[in-house]
Amino acid sequence: MAMTIDHLSVDHVVHVIQKFTDARGVAHHVGEEGLITSLAFNQAAGEIGIAWTRGRTTETMYFLLTHREGPGIGRMKQYFDVGEYVPAPVEGKRLIPGIGYVPLAPTLPKLTPTLITSDARFDDAMDRVWALAGASTFDEAEKQIDAIVYATDRRGDNCERAASALCAWAKLHAFDSDLTTHYWLRERGIQLWYSWGSQATSGGEGTARARQIRAAEHELLELDRKLGRVTT
Repeated sequence: MAMTIDHLSVDHVVHVIQKFTDARGVAHHVGEEGLITSLAFNQAAGEIGIAWTRGRTTETMYFLLTHREGPGIGRMKQYFDVGEYVPAPVEGKRLIPGIGYVPLAPTLPKLTPTLITSDARFDDAMDRVWALAGASTFDEAEKQIDAIVYATDRRGDNCERAASALCAWAKLHAFDSDLTTHYWLRERGIQLWYSWGSQATSGGEGTARARQIRAAEHELLELDRKLGRVTT
């Protein structure tokens, strides 16, 4: 468990509500605020250290356990009010208030101008679909899907791969401020899943594909629920 001192803990903003001078002679005044980054106890020195960040500067306040005036164990509430919780940054993530850490905004593939029709370049073609969707050029994205899925697919393999890719990218765009790309990718991906499901050649294969389709839909609906976009 992380260290706490009275009501103070790391990753919380605190506000000074009563002036004081710490053990190093540094004065602090009412209205000062900062984000606590660490709490430490030096048993040998009988000293508490509270590091906080104010703007771009991190400084440490020191308090002796032997002092009976000013901040100390059992007296912190008289001097500090605890505010917002601001968790430390997580590499490769971004913080969305009320949600937590989510993937960084996706980096779109470089948009190539030429329609790709070779089945051997399926991955390149799908990257082009993503880039076009990210640029809200949905008609062109549709043409690329037609060229690489419907015009080349013989066993449904490309349809399945395309559906999986579009739904995966839709999840990455679920935190965009403008959800147009997110919704296009997920709707087009689900359409491709059902197209793939309709190509089943037996009842058993159809049942197996239906389970896979439902799982893909469920993942997107669960994401909606976590983000508060559905209520049921």
